[in-house]
Amino acid sequence: MIRILFCVFLSGSLFSQAQPNIDAFVVQSKSVVLIQSIDFNGQFSVTQGRIVLNSNTKKVTGFDLIIDVSSLDLNIPGMTKHAKSADFFDVATYPTITFFSDSIVENDGVLSACGVMTSKGVALKKNIPFELVSLENTRLSVHATFKILRSEFTIGEEDAVSDEVQIEATLFAKKNKE
Repeated sequence: MIRILFCVFLSGSLFSQAQPNIDAFVVQSKSVVLIQSIDFNGQFSVTQGRIVLNSNTKKVTGFDLIIDVSSLDLNIPGMTKHAKSADFFDVATYPTITFFSDSIVENDGVLSACGVMTSKGVALKKNIPFELVSLENTRLSVHATFKILRSEFTIGEEDAVSDEVQIEATLFAKKNKE
C-alpha cells in the first residue's frame, strides 16, 4: 500500500514537469522518526518523501513525508503490537501517517513547514519547525523536533497514556535523478 502511495506521490506535477531552479531530494531509508512521551518511546523506521530545494538560494521550498505506521517499534515489550491495533494507530485501516507542506516560512530565523498532517484518518494543519542540517551536492539532511497531541488524531483513549508526544525526525535525502 505504501509503495502505491509513494508511486502516485512521485508521479505528481513536481516530477512530471521541469521547474527552473528546483531540486527534489528523495528521503532515504536510513531516516528515522523518534517518538517519546512520559509513558513510552520508540521509532518509525520506514519513511518516504521528498524535500524540495531552490537550487539558487539553497533554501528548502517543500517538505513532504509518508511514514509507514507498521514500522513502529516501542521500547516496552508487547506495547508495539497494541499500539498498531485498532485501539491506537489501527495500522490495518490507516497504514500511513502523512505530512504534505504547502509553504515554508521563516520566523525569527526558524524555518517551519506549514501543511497538513494526516494520521488515523484525521487531517490537521500543522507547522513543523525544522533545520537544514547539511547540504552537499546530491545529499542533504533535515532535523525536525515538535510536539503533537495523540487525542487530536484520535490515537488511543484519552487517558490511555500521555497525550503529548515529542517527535524528532532525522531525514536524509538524496537528489532525485531526472
